[in-house]
Amino acid sequence: MRVGILDTEKRISEKFIACQTTTHFLESKEILEENDLKDVDALLICKNQQFGLREICEWVIRIKSHEALPIWVATNERQLEEKSIYLQLGVCGIFEKDYTVEEIDLSISNNLKAMSVHTQIQEKTYQGATFKLDPLRLSLSVGKNNVPLTKLEYCLLEILYENKEEVCTYEMLAKTLLGEEVNQDVNQAQSRVANIVCKVRAKIAQVNRGELEMIKTIRSRGYMLTLSA
Repeated sequence: MRVGILDTEKRISEKFIACQTTTHFLESKEILEENDLKDVDALLICKNQQFGLREICEWVIRIKSHEALPIWVATNERQLEEKSIYLQLGVCGIFEKDYTVEEIDLSISNNLKAMSVHTQIQEKTYQGATFKLDPLRLSLSVGKNNVPLTKLEYCLLEILYENKEEVCTYEMLAKTLLGEEVNQDVNQAQSRVANIVCKVRAKIAQVNRGELEMIKTIRSRGYMLTLSA
């Protein structure tokens, strides 16, 4: 597999491309523009003085809007707020201060192998169109339309898909998506689940052209994924 490296200052890319890592799993390619992404399996974006938070977010949003590509970010800083922003945009992970080239290589290659080996693309026909969940790309495809997802959004759809045509309760979804946070404040946890559902619905609506909603609200109980015509 090949990882693309977007590094405007070329500090990391030169080391990464020249480095003989222990895995020999990832090939490297320097990324300058979107056309360079055609034959890469993952992207590493390097934050520096020339390429900051705004530029990284613009690239992630632009890429996710038309191509579901696993993305990692490397930075020499530790910024919790920025980390949260990247993750909400659907970035797979962040390499922070004191990381090594070998650490990046091992982490990305292990994640790509785990995604491809242990999880299969789930597929179902929905109103004449193919419904696909792709764990490698963190995306949903309905027919020819691609919907980029964050990790939580993907996890939500995966749970609903595994229990399609059945009700997934608020409690079940909150516990699976948010874990220990549920015990701290049940109402807030359910509100966060509802917010995730709302965002997923909005993304699907953009490609679903106003057809019947896939995710139905079951009053006082939870949500259900309906794929039948």
